[in-house]
Amino acid sequence: MEDTISLNHYRNRLRVTLGSSAAPYGYTLATWTSGAVLTHAQGLPDAAAALAFMVGAVLGFAFVGALAFGGVTKHFDRDHGDAPLVWGSFHFLSVAVAIGGAWMVSYFVQSFLSWPLGGFAATTLYLLTAAAEATMAYEWDHRKEE
Repeated sequence: MEDTISLNHYRNRLRVTLGSSAAPYGYTLATWTSGAVLTHAQGLPDAAAALAFMVGAVLGFAFVGALAFGGVTKHFDRDHGDAPLVWGSFHFLSVAVAIGGAWMVSYFVQSFLSWPLGGFAATTLYLLTAAAEATMAYEWDHRKEE
């Protein structure tokens, strides 16, 4: 009986994990493989090309956000509370900073170490900057009208 309860709990958690991972998983695959196809066709991108890809991706996200919500100044949740504004999720700056960090590592570290260091730099810089972007969007949304 206890094994059945544990298995049921595990399956429920697995469903939640799978469901919450589905969209980011698909988007990650679409983005990575699109980049790989472009790299194959165009050659290795330099920093400007990588940033251009990022700008196109952000504009695509903004376009779909505007379609879905009727504008980019809307909240993801109608009862929003602390739900982020659509424009606060574009991550334009955080992705650019992450790309820049990876580029700097690749520029200064000319060895296999650039892979783990680049991953560390990109992840750390992305998360720190994304939190700052979310804070700016929150502060903008909760500013006092004078």
